[in-house]
Amino acid sequence: MRWKKLGRIFVADRHSEWLHSHGTVPFARPLGNYRYRVYFSARDRQSRSNVNWLDIDIREPTKVLSLSKQPLLAPGALGCFDDNGAMACWIVERDGVERLYYQGWNLGVTVSFYVAVGVAERLAGDPDHPFERISAGPILDRCMAEPLFITNPAVVVENNKWRMWYLSGRSWTRHADKVLPSYDVHYADSPDGVQWNLTGQQVLTFEHPGEIAIARFCPLREADGSYKAWYSYRGNDWGYNIGFAVSADGLNWTRRDDKAGIDRNPDSWEGSMICYPFVFDTEIGRMMLYNGGRYGDAGFGIAVLEQE
Repeated sequence: MRWKKLGRIFVADRHSEWLHSHGTVPFARPLGNYRYRVYFSARDRQSRSNVNWLDIDIREPTKVLSLSKQPLLAPGALGCFDDNGAMACWIVERDGVERLYYQGWNLGVTVSFYVAVGVAERLAGDPDHPFERISAGPILDRCMAEPLFITNPAVVVENNKWRMWYLSGRSWTRHADKVLPSYDVHYADSPDGVQWNLTGQQVLTFEHPGEIAIARFCPLREADGSYKAWYSYRGNDWGYNIGFAVSADGLNWTRRDDKAGIDRNPDSWEGSMICYPFVFDTEIGRMMLYNGGRYGDAGFGIAVLEQE
């Protein structure tokens, strides 16, 4: 597999009160006629995440055609699970409704943050309309099966079964003068996409020396029914790289990180990391959106698959 990088699309750089920095966890939805809407999360002046969008023509994807004039989803009310940020993760369209799965942030005391998963919805067909929360509370949070945190879901519907791959907290540990999280990938299913059967089922975990985190798991089902997935992985002493795995059923994964076909370029806009990939098929081929910099502070770029 080999990806050709096409360049950076966007980074928030004091564009507005809410588009102040970053451009994290991008993902795309087709609008038709080669046009795609890329959803991403920027940070405001208080460093709180909020959900935004921009449009591109996939034939010239580094040119921004339009940019949201207001957030599609802002931080939640004081005291709620998302009062310090709302970060878009995935959209599923079903029965005329677009459902946004997002990550809510709270600041912590003994640890730096708490995260949980929320849902917001809107009617399909009006992509400029803001999303509205179905509840002020999360649909997935710390519980007996997942005692530390649940975050960054990827959701698909197959044969009327909702399937979710998400990041599960493994531990918090002291490293130098910081308390840092460790997390890998777990799986759950659901009859309706809101009430989930959480069993703590681990489906992808660490293989590299010093590895402590796997983030932004992006599964893709192929025409033959098999699965591929891209994700980012890191250690405490080395930044994110993009990895790759294959599976026959979406549950039993084999990591093939050496086949990912994309590496960071520290001399480019990407800097010390590439992370948070989203892979999608278009009229001109398979594309990857990904972040650069430290956790997306350099924004996001795009690559095209040159060789399978």
